Amino acid sequence: MATRNGADMIHEVSAIKIFKNRAELLSDGLKGATVINGELRIEDRVTFKSSLPTLAANVADFGDKSAPPDVQALARWIIYEGAQQMNVKLASPQEVYVAIAENRIDKEMSFPAINIRVGTLDTARAMFKAANDKKVGALIVEIARSEMGYTKQSPAEYASVVQAAAMLEGFEGPIFLQGDHVQLKSAPVRSGGEAGAKEINAHRNLIRELLEAGFGSIDLDMSPFERRTEENLSFSEQQAENARLTAEKIADVRALEKELGIPWTVLLGGETGEVGKMNTRKEDIEAYAEGIVENMKRLGIDPALGIRKIAVNDGTAHGGTPLPDGTVADVAIAFDILKMATDFGRKYGWAGSVQHGASTLPNNAFSLFPKNKAVEVHLATGFQNITFDSGIYKIKGAQSEIEQFLADNFRGEWKAGKTFAQFAYSTRKQATGPFKWMVWTMPDDIRAKVSEILYDQFSFLFEQLGVVDTKDLIAKHTTIHDFHLAHPKENETASVDRGKEDTSGLAD
Repeated sequence: MATRNGADMIHEVSAIKIFKNRAELLSDGLKGATVINGELRIEDRVTFKSSLPTLAANVADFGDKSAPPDVQALARWIIYEGAQQMNVKLASPQEVYVAIAENRIDKEMSFPAINIRVGTLDTARAMFKAANDKKVGALIVEIARSEMGYTKQSPAEYASVVQAAAMLEGFEGPIFLQGDHVQLKSAPVRSGGEAGAKEINAHRNLIRELLEAGFGSIDLDMSPFERRTEENLSFSEQQAENARLTAEKIADVRALEKELGIPWTVLLGGETGEVGKMNTRKEDIEAYAEGIVENMKRLGIDPALGIRKIAVNDGTAHGGTPLPDGTVADVAIAFDILKMATDFGRKYGWAGSVQHGASTLPNNAFSLFPKNKAVEVHLATGFQNITFDSGIYKIKGAQSEIEQFLADNFRGEWKAGKTFAQFAYSTRKQATGPFKWMVWTMPDDIRAKVSEILYDQFSFLFEQLGVVDTKDLIAKHTTIHDFHLAHPKENETASVDRGKEDTSGLAD
């Protein structure tokens, strides 16, 4: 496999400057373009691209090192407007998944759905470079509800940085952003009262925020509401809450699409069989699907506007299972569950099954996903591990500083009988937000090496998952729309209540 020169996929850290006001951002941070009467005018595309690392950094949440909110808002707007002019187009994969469900696309492939927790600009650049070289269009870039908290990445920030990375690498065409594990927390909802109402409202606000940021796909995860352990209940009773809440959230999304004037139909996914717990059975899927249809009819919604894919559990766990030395244990995947879920789900117009918890699997496992009809494979921890082990921890003193931070702040997650290495591996994702500036400003040579390794891993995964040479196929089945943010007014800020973040950290 040919390795790209990592230096070609990074900017020099010295290129980044954080601005304290909008006038400085426009005069010193924006190059090759001007903003006149609320319109971005790009005069020199190459020069404009050179300003993107600084613009992305001025969007990002670095704690007390961040740009002021109104500067962040302007930098976001510039990136979104620049993306439209550079043919980087946010879109929904709904049409593609419908075509798969209807057998109008019969290619053996699994969409890689990639969560970027750390070093987002550099990681996304390596991803888009590999996608360009492999002509990949079947690609989803996602972030989970829990990840938004501990990585300190809002949907708008994530979308902005990903678009900036695409422009830097010359990636054109549709980009599919996905809200991963947009999970309703079961404890407050089941408790009812003020706590339940607050959680339901926070969840709906997050869906609004995702749509406003241009996310074209949302995975509605109500699997914690399953009652699988209550064997005295029928399958329908075990899935009743999961199905009802999924249908109600489908209704929320469709109503918000209309209210916000979203130019596409958002792709929706569901989940039965909470990842890391009991494996999914055919009876679970049937009871869940029938419950969704029944509840959508009750709510007056066409069932054709429901979910188009189903996440199942087949033996994996989010982040993998760490061994005493901190390495990750091998797992046995029940691939037949993926195939069963896809075949059975076609009855309901679903494109297929979704695999979570895959990025830490052995390399020989990935080619088996398309062979077993998984329509989508979620990947996160493996990329995080590359950035930690080949990047952050190569900085003198960084590993001990981060591990001390984890010991001081997350000691309660150190389970009895587990080694410190296991604890540190399992919790280090919690350091991605607090140490975000350190990652963005790692020495150039370290960042270049990380980018090389990431590029090779993305290239390998694209090949194994069967998405090489899918650029034209995806473009054929995707309607492109412009997507604009309103030009931000001076000192304009936004506050969104997502509810208290769950530090347990769903995602793969």
